[in-house]
Amino acid sequence: MTAQTLHIAVLTVFSETREANDSYWRQIYLSIVQGAHERGIVVDEVIRINQGLKLAEFAHYDTIIVLGDMTSSAVNQLKQINSSIVLVDAKDHYHDIDAVNPELRLMTVRILNELYEAGRQKIGFIGGINDLTALDGTTTTNLEDVRSEIYEEWSKNRGITPHFHTGTWHAETGSLGATKLLEEEPQLDALLVASDPIALGAINALKLQGIEPGKDIDVVSFDNLELASYLVPALTTVELHPSAIGKTAINQACELARGERTWPIWATIPSQLHYRETFKKNK
Repeated sequence: MTAQTLHIAVLTVFSETREANDSYWRQIYLSIVQGAHERGIVVDEVIRINQGLKLAEFAHYDTIIVLGDMTSSAVNQLKQINSSIVLVDAKDHYHDIDAVNPELRLMTVRILNELYEAGRQKIGFIGGINDLTALDGTTTTNLEDVRSEIYEEWSKNRGITPHFHTGTWHAETGSLGATKLLEEEPQLDALLVASDPIALGAINALKLQGIEPGKDIDVVSFDNLELASYLVPALTTVELHPSAIGKTAINQACELARGERTWPIWATIPSQLHYRETFKKNK
């Protein structure tokens, strides 16, 4: 197979600035490129929705890998042009489109259960809200993260009053959220946070109020960024395996491009919880 056999387009809803500052999505993209290179596949230059699209050009690609959440109308419009699509970490599933996602539901329930079993009954949640992007680059911020949905459902089933705050995927959301939740519930004894950057803001806010994570309050997050193990105290967090997500996406894209199957695959990559000082299961 020569390097010109297959041409894969990577269509992303993220700007270069957002991608550069988001380790999760950057690792996914880099692993797609690496996986393609190992297979002798051409991944054309990443196409960013915010830079404008020439939709007709998508018909010429063997497969399109989409990074991030697009509106259903955008996905359906893209599918009319090219039916060979792999959606990566998209919150909506389509019966006839491939998807690759990190496992979030079971892990969120597991963490909440472990916190509860450790005696924590006033558990708060701080999360992010996702943008839905149209093909013209416009966005609407109204897509609740699955971890937020699970937290609300879990709290209801346990008969526990939910305390949650959501915002952008930045440290400021964590700082504002921790401050707000402590005002609502001064006896808050655990926090589940949707990303390490948000958790960083939350931890700083807790320390400013004299509350020590891992002693006075447990904190568990998602991402397992390199900084997590260097924080003081070190952050208990979930590894989502973005490199595996990217490699799985390119594998599925190749199968579609070569016509190896006619059915969609929804792949879920298991996540891994790394216990550190902000929550130790056996303490």
